[in-house]
Amino acid sequence: MSIRILNWNTEWLGPGSRSGRFAKAKALIASYDPDVICLTEARPETMPELGQTIASELSGAGKIENRGGRKVVLWSRFGWSNVDTLGSSDMPPGRFIKATTFAGGEQWTIIGMCVPYAHYRNHAKWGDQRKTFWGGACEYLDALREEVLPRLREEFLPYSKDPLNTILLGDFNMQIPAFNYPYEGSEVNKKRKETFAGWLIPTAGISRHFIDHIAMSSELRVNSLQYISRFDSDGSQLSDHNGVCIDVTRGPS
Repeated sequence: MSIRILNWNTEWLGPGSRSGRFAKAKALIASYDPDVICLTEARPETMPELGQTIASELSGAGKIENRGGRKVVLWSRFGWSNVDTLGSSDMPPGRFIKATTFAGGEQWTIIGMCVPYAHYRNHAKWGDQRKTFWGGACEYLDALREEVLPRLREEFLPYSKDPLNTILLGDFNMQIPAFNYPYEGSEVNKKRKETFAGWLIPTAGISRHFIDHIAMSSELRVNSLQYISRFDSDGSQLSDHNGVCIDVTRGPS
């Protein structure tokens, strides 16, 4: 029983992107032959034609979302069920999607996320709705830890006290381990540690600049991990983020 999962922020790439970046990125994604794909700041048309694509609700990103872009887009070659695009009403909107898919004869729970970055709505133009520095990320992590994950655990009782075959992935918008985005002693880093206590994060420490992570339930193991560079083989830039593709199985590594 195994599943191949690809995670990448494609920087809103669309068919009209300059220098053929969209076609290159789409071909690169397909070349990994994944079972499940999570793209953040993405267009649904970036996904393979077969399978099923689902997307998060509107986040308030404006024109880019009016043209079809979404903060989180999930694809599975096997289709989706039990789709939840809310997560929690306390979360910043349009940055969450949870669904289940079958692969390798097993059911998998996949949660795609786009955690707000440090300056999310941190401008005077937001008036009374203005967030503190890292405030949006703290709200997201609080809702995830206090509402979404406890509710997820309840779905697995009485069979298991913890979620099984569960993967959270997307743009975490923070280094793991923390260096300066955020700083180690920051409140948001403390909340991140609390939220993912007991979860495996195989992407931690890939590089100081890597912020698109994957967290897995504790019975899962990574058989292989492939780093996806934000640069094409000819040196041209495809995205402002690096990605990752992993093969996941259950049991001892």
